[in-house]
Amino acid sequence: MRISPVLVLLVLLLTASAAASQITHPIIREFLPNPAAPRDQGEYVIISNPADHTIDLSGFILTDLEGEFEIPNQTILEPGADYQIKLPVHGIHLSNSGDEVILLNSNRSMVDCAIYGDSGYSGEGWNGTGPGRAAEERIFRRFYLDNDTDTAYEWLPLREYYRGQSNIMPPQRSFSGRVTAFVSPDCSLMTLQEEIRNASVLRVNIYLFESHDIEREVLDMLNRGGEVYILIEESPVGGISDSEIGILRRIMEEGGRVCFSDDPLYRLNHAKYALIDHDTTIIGSENWNSGGYPPDGFSGNRGWGIVIRDRDIFSDLSTVFEHDWEHGTEIGTKDLPQESGRKRQDEPEDRIRYHVFDAEDISGDFTADVIVAPDNSLRYETLIGMINSAEKTVYIEQAYITGDWNGCKNPYLQAAVDAARRGVEVRILLDSMWYNKNDADDNDELCRDLNDLASQENLNLEARLVKRDGISKIHNKGVIVDEKKVLISSINWNKHSPTYNREAGIIIENPDLAAYYTGAFRCDWNTERRSPTSAMFVLLVILVVVLFASAIYRMSRRRGS
Repeated sequence: MRISPVLVLLVLLLTASAAASQITHPIIREFLPNPAAPRDQGEYVIISNPADHTIDLSGFILTDLEGEFEIPNQTILEPGADYQIKLPVHGIHLSNSGDEVILLNSNRSMVDCAIYGDSGYSGEGWNGTGPGRAAEERIFRRFYLDNDTDTAYEWLPLREYYRGQSNIMPPQRSFSGRVTAFVSPDCSLMTLQEEIRNASVLRVNIYLFESHDIEREVLDMLNRGGEVYILIEESPVGGISDSEIGILRRIMEEGGRVCFSDDPLYRLNHAKYALIDHDTTIIGSENWNSGGYPPDGFSGNRGWGIVIRDRDIFSDLSTVFEHDWEHGTEIGTKDLPQESGRKRQDEPEDRIRYHVFDAEDISGDFTADVIVAPDNSLRYETLIGMINSAEKTVYIEQAYITGDWNGCKNPYLQAAVDAARRGVEVRILLDSMWYNKNDADDNDELCRDLNDLASQENLNLEARLVKRDGISKIHNKGVIVDEKKVLISSINWNKHSPTYNREAGIIIENPDLAAYYTGAFRCDWNTERRSPTSAMFVLLVILVVVLFASAIYRMSRRRGS
């Protein structure tokens, strides 16, 4: 019997994965090489026991190949327990530029190893490059305790964890009930208004709040005795507009509480979600402005949103909100910046009537994964895993995508390309506003490159720029896989958004729900503006057809004469 080499490879990979997950030795779980303190006081290394039995660390040696520390006798680690070594000690002082962290047993045999920065170590215990540079206050944390590949894989190199940040990993949730799907600009405002009108407690984490329509609902809620908590970015790109300053002031004057997010922890508080009462969560891609939530029936941004009525999902995002509120700065009206005449520059001034989709209540069984950036947005199981699971289709609608992440490939985009290479239909729709086409390496060039790759490798992959027929721009950050799973989120596909920003999203699985967003995607896709490569090709085909028809006509004339 002939055995397929692909099957052999699959068996080997599964065997290797199973072997890697059965770790019986202590591991280096975490270390801090560059604390924000004089002479780097506060460095540490944490050794952990991932096994299901006790481990005796007596006589084990920690070294950076310059100094050595011998772990004292009678140091016993119970399953799941940690042992912390404070540095500097016995000549071990981790270099900010790069170094090695090595654990040897009492016989000086290799147990575990990690490197970082510009370390050129190529000995036993490590293969390849390390998980990045030691920026100030960056903690190198092992995110996968059941794998030991001797590479940066289990350290999740693109995820840069900093002291003070949350490390929230919500479990997958399954629930039965009713959700409400909606899209901007069609029905976003009326959906949000209805939820706020029925609310007693409203907690919001939002990047921009500039909608006077939403402001009126919040003020009405306060006037009828409701509680309002608004967590908002203090320094959005371009600064806080006068409109937002006025809205926040009036809300605080009526008893609402406002908190600026902690920028040192996250570059931007870019999340867009609301928690209502004790069980309702609204997650979306849009800011609370007239682009994301335009007056009913008028044009605005294309975005996706969802209302979920489930206590577990509510609890998961409540944990995020409470962490960020605690680390933020609650303000009063006197703490608001002075109005300066600043207006938001990208708001449409000449709106047209636009309404295609109504909000839809969908009942059934749902499976959901809450996505929190930067906590779990780059873990292999979340968004990357969603795209990797695709068997038939991947539909992506994004404001913009950057292919290069400071010398690394965009892992989301790479997962989509890899899906196309295994036969999946991949469609990528990007915004066509001038500022997303103005540079030499943005949306139009990305479309061209992806379409060229599809042509070269004969892939079922196509990228387009949206025509913006009836919508102002694509501000969406959504994905649909196999018309079953949907990502609704605030996460842009650049490096900063999932790596450094506070973002929120949800991957939710239900075919009826996915059908709603698939309809919106196909509507946008079918009014596309093709990329320059595609447009030139179409023009070339038209020119050839015209010339060919002209030649035939001339020949027929000559024959007739």
